[in-house]
Amino acid sequence: MGLQNAVIKFLKLDRFEPNRIVTSNVVGPKVLCFIRAIELLYVSIALVIVWCNSKSFTSYAKYFTNLTYFGIFSYLLSCTIWSVFYIRVPAAERAHWVKQGNPWWGYTHWLLYSSVVVYSVVVPLVFWTLLSQGMSVWSPMAWYQNISVHAMDGVFGALGEVILSRHFLQPIHSFVVAGVMLLYMLMTFVVYASEGTWVYPFLRWSQGPIAAAYYIGIAIGLFIVFFALYFIHNARNSFFKERSARMNPELEHSPVDEKQPGDKTEVESV
Repeated sequence: MGLQNAVIKFLKLDRFEPNRIVTSNVVGPKVLCFIRAIELLYVSIALVIVWCNSKSFTSYAKYFTNLTYFGIFSYLLSCTIWSVFYIRVPAAERAHWVKQGNPWWGYTHWLLYSSVVVYSVVVPLVFWTLLSQGMSVWSPMAWYQNISVHAMDGVFGALGEVILSRHFLQPIHSFVVAGVMLLYMLMTFVVYASEGTWVYPFLRWSQGPIAAAYYIGIAIGLFIVFFALYFIHNARNSFFKERSARMNPELEHSPVDEKQPGDKTEVESV
């Protein structure tokens, strides 16, 4: 219990506001649920197609793109499930309903959101600048897969959520997002040791200082993207504050909703 509370306080998870999962600044809960369900359908189909075109689980899981795309799928799936239950609850009870259950589901969702919006910017940027050579010989299926996982991920995971969601980013979470990428980088060394090839050409250490520059550049770029999105989220929530109240009248008297992103909420026991 003491360790859990320490983690919650260190990552500032006690500032999480669960109603932000199922509400939007610009549309009502039902419309938000419908939009995310359509996005989930597209992502699910693309996920299955990419999986089926992979030689094995290992060949699928070794690509960062596929792992982050599965993250988008998990995020949209959890959002849609939450929203379906949320809109079935009477409006007068929704503010109370969203605070029920184990808070760690919400904490995990918030961290997942942070990674989704950041990676959905980083992955397309890295792919289209460093890895998209040979486009002239891509087959129609290759085009579909690359557009789905290297472009539509940005539409759904970054642009769509920045516009639609009410989430905010917590600066300390940038280290969680970076930590996940660091773990992936370490995994690429395991893949190289077992297969003798690098997952991505720019990771090859045989390039010398250039390889180190790529590693450092991507790491710096990740933090730049995170904090750019951090300020965009804060500006968006401030700009749409009045509209958000009109879109979500059931939260008008919710103690959780009245708190600002920097305010602390009571840590629930788990």
